[in-house]
Amino acid sequence: MSNYWLGLDCGGSWLKAGLYDGAGREVAVQRLPLHALSPQPGWVERDMTELWQQCGSVISKLLTHTGVSGSQIRGLGISAQGKGLFLLDKSDRPLGKAILSSDRRAMEIVQRWQKEAVPQKLYPLTRQTLWTGHPVSLLRWVKENEPQRYAQIGSVMMTHDYLRWCLTGVKGCEESNISESNLYNMATGQYDPRLTEWLGISEIDSALPPVVG
Repeated sequence: MSNYWLGLDCGGSWLKAGLYDGAGREVAVQRLPLHALSPQPGWVERDMTELWQQCGSVISKLLTHTGVSGSQIRGLGISAQGKGLFLLDKSDRPLGKAILSSDRRAMEIVQRWQKEAVPQKLYPLTRQTLWTGHPVSLLRWVKENEPQRYAQIGSVMMTHDYLRWCLTGVKGCEESNISESNLYNMATGQYDPRLTEWLGISEIDSALPPVVG
């Protein structure tokens, strides 16, 4: 029985699943369109439950099309639209809609931080600028505008992290992804509580997933 590897790519418009053999040759690809929600101007959201259902559907279609069974899959790689904000509550249920990195609702917060020279404090540690699609900007927006939701946060994730958790039950984030979040100290290779303190979101420190690779 041959072994295969599965690749999953969740972009802004399409969700794709690819199957590859042991030599890295593409066997087949399936894709489904993704739909963003925009309940207000400048807002870009995604239904988290629907995304997981679509993920299961595209993988199922791929395996059915190729005749490969799940037991033949030896590994899975995930690429996805970076930044944004996917929240779980303290019972590991989706907490509202995911906010995508193209969302601009946090513009006033970012402008306020710029006037207060917050980016200049962050940059030596994070090597990142601040913009509206960063998880930290969106977390501060949730804190100021949806305090009840903010109080229920159990896990802070981005797209990669959420899909990995759905597929494996393991919470974690990749260094290559979390390093873009302004939550991560590039010099120490760890989360840094000074960052969330400067950003006014230190309450979420315990909700950050472990860095797994």
